[in-house]
Amino acid sequence: MPRIALATYAKLPTLNDDDRLLVPALAALGVTAVPAVWDSSDVCWDELQGVLIRSSWDYHLRAPEFLAWIARLERAGVTVWNPGDLLRWNHHKRYLRDLAAGGGVATVPTRWLARGDEVDLPTLLADAGWREAVVKPAVSASAFGTWRTSTASASGDQARLDQMVSAGDVMVQPLLPEVSDAGEWSLLFLGRRFSHAVLKRPAPGDYRVQWEFGGSAVSAAPADHLIADAARVIAAVPGDPLYARVDGVERAGRLVLMELELIEPHLFLGWDAGAAGRLARAIRETV
Repeated sequence: MPRIALATYAKLPTLNDDDRLLVPALAALGVTAVPAVWDSSDVCWDELQGVLIRSSWDYHLRAPEFLAWIARLERAGVTVWNPGDLLRWNHHKRYLRDLAAGGGVATVPTRWLARGDEVDLPTLLADAGWREAVVKPAVSASAFGTWRTSTASASGDQARLDQMVSAGDVMVQPLLPEVSDAGEWSLLFLGRRFSHAVLKRPAPGDYRVQWEFGGSAVSAAPADHLIADAARVIAAVPGDPLYARVDGVERAGRLVLMELELIEPHLFLGWDAGAAGRLARAIRETV
């Protein structure tokens, strides 16, 4: 019987409730799945038939170490989902620039700041025409290091930006009112096929949809044109993702991409009765 690991991190060694749904779904197809902390020295990775990246939610804090671990799995001949090339491409948010330029994907307008750049935040906002904006590290997850600024507070926020840019690449984007108004869509693709979707909203007065900041998510059925737009995002990916989460908002009848999550997204398997089975079947086809 094939044996695979569902990779997690030390703060969640037994996975979350959602990912645990995969264990019986895979067992029904003859695949043994066990949780394994990605940086644990106690795991015999080369004895596994595959590693599914799941709740490795500290990867962005230790990106070089995480990517080195992926490379070791590849050298050992262990199948990784998603494939290592996609993980390397997706871990830095410059992938958004790639999709916009090469794939014709509608993305959120972004000002890209390279590490060490000297940028005047009030001038940046004025030039872009943004009254409110969101600043985030270009390597980040779960809104880590993300903060809100505005033309009114930009001068006071300058030191904060300077500190961020001294540490790494940074992106600045306009605050999207659609997130708090209509909500942010997460469209899940399993085996490159649309599976299900949820609609996420931030807590009142906030702009972040993650649970740790009071956000919520409900199962929802996106319109066909949003599914088609999300499918075009998947088609533009330079590889073959086993799973993907397309996050965005609807603007002027089109999905505007905020994030394409290929590393460790919450897949909302518990929000759709057949989702765990669909992902399990996609895995079974490759082991």
